[in-house]
Amino acid sequence: MPALFFAAAAQAQIRASERGSVSQTVDGTVITVDYSRPLVRKRANLFGKVVHADEIWTPGANSATTLEMSRGATLNGQAVPAGKYSLWLTTPPGAWVLHLHRNATLFHTQRPAQADMFLSIPVVPTQGEHVEALSFDFLPVARDGTTLRFRWGTTAFGVSILVQPSRPTTRLTDAQAAPYLGRYGFVFIGKKGPSPEMKMEIVNTQGVLRAIVDGTEPFVIELLPTKDPHRFMPAFLEDGKIFDVEATPVIFEMNGGRATGFYSPGVSAGVWMRATRKQ
Repeated sequence: MPALFFAAAAQAQIRASERGSVSQTVDGTVITVDYSRPLVRKRANLFGKVVHADEIWTPGANSATTLEMSRGATLNGQAVPAGKYSLWLTTPPGAWVLHLHRNATLFHTQRPAQADMFLSIPVVPTQGEHVEALSFDFLPVARDGTTLRFRWGTTAFGVSILVQPSRPTTRLTDAQAAPYLGRYGFVFIGKKGPSPEMKMEIVNTQGVLRAIVDGTEPFVIELLPTKDPHRFMPAFLEDGKIFDVEATPVIFEMNGGRATGFYSPGVSAGVWMRATRKQ
């Protein structure tokens, strides 16, 4: 029994700084931070007495904190290729810097020299509410990026991350856009049948097709070209920017080289939205 007890205990050790991770997907780019979470434990002056101003510190404990990105992005305006990096921080007064190192398997005592860092990003610490366990999160999250936020004790800083768009804008010529332009009657189709018909106008905005729907709550759909003729992916806009792209296409019905309407098939069956040309 004692041998079994100690074997079980060895497999389930309590760590002073438990490991955690946080992940966020932004337009297809997966961003993951893996880190240990030391507690404040009533220690005062974390940055000064616990983390010294002249040391290179991984923002965590034990194995170095890592940042992994499935695609390239920019961090505070600096390009970073896809991959996994260890994170390090230097905290001299008024000149905090977050460093990325290509070796993501380092232990916290294997501090790289600053000259060996892949990238160094100035960050600005701020003061806020107390956070007991060292924490990373992503806030806010937008269609094209997010902010990676560090918090420990009352200290925080953020790093802006902008991702590469999964669907670069494809601009149509006036001739390519012309067959689809005009006014339509538009409905959503649900389990209880079609919604009341709304007015829709498809316009050419500098080579981009946009469908402006004038209903009870007006909204705009951007039509993203695909490799197939007369087939577009509907993207809903907010403040002029794409925030959601539907999983099923808009398919235009053509007659004599001019669109007479369109429909969008459901994911499993049926049609979930349809439009008919009025003018």
